[in-house]
This record gives sequence, C-alpha cells and structure tokens, in this order.
Amino acid sequence: MNIERIGLGGIAKVYENFTKGANKKLKDKGESRPEDSVSLSADAVEIKKALEYASKVAEVRQDKVAELKERIQKGTYDVEGRLIAEKIVEDYLKGILI
Repeated sequence: MNIERIGLGGIAKVYENFTKGANKKLKDKGESRPEDSVSLSADAVEIKKALEYASKVAEVRQDKVAELKERIQKGTYDVEGRLIAEKIVEDYLKGILI
C-alpha cells in the first residue's frame, strides 16, 4: 500500500470499513466490541499544560529578542543571577510555573 498516494482519508476509510466488518461479525455472534479509548501519560499531561500556558503568553517581542541576541554575541549582556533566582521563586510561589 502506498500511503502517500492514498492519503490520510484513505487510511481512515480502510479503518472504518474494517471496524464495520468486525462489528458486524461480533453482532452476529451476539457480542459487542469494546469502545476505543485513549489514556495520556503524566508527561503528556504536563506537555499539554505547558502548551496551554504558552498559548496564553503574550506575543514574542522580536525587537527585544534581536537586541538581547546582539548583546549576548558581543559579550555586553550582563544580568545578576540573584535577580533571575528571585523571579523564578516569585513565579513559583504565584503558581505560574508548572
């Protein structure tokens, strides 16, 4: 089977036809097929939370990013580690960090 040629719609159709046939066979026997289900790992749940949070964050200020990149490359960017640590702790206590 050439998946690229059939495309996703074709694959879905094959699955649909297969499940209809399987369900008919089970129905003829008086049995029922269990429903499909999905369960997410703890990592997937965390990723989902991170994506939701990221979608709520304001747009990236490209001009600011470019300025900071330039200062880092020139070696003129300097920030106090204490200020970064304070901001991390502040955000954590506010429940902003995951």
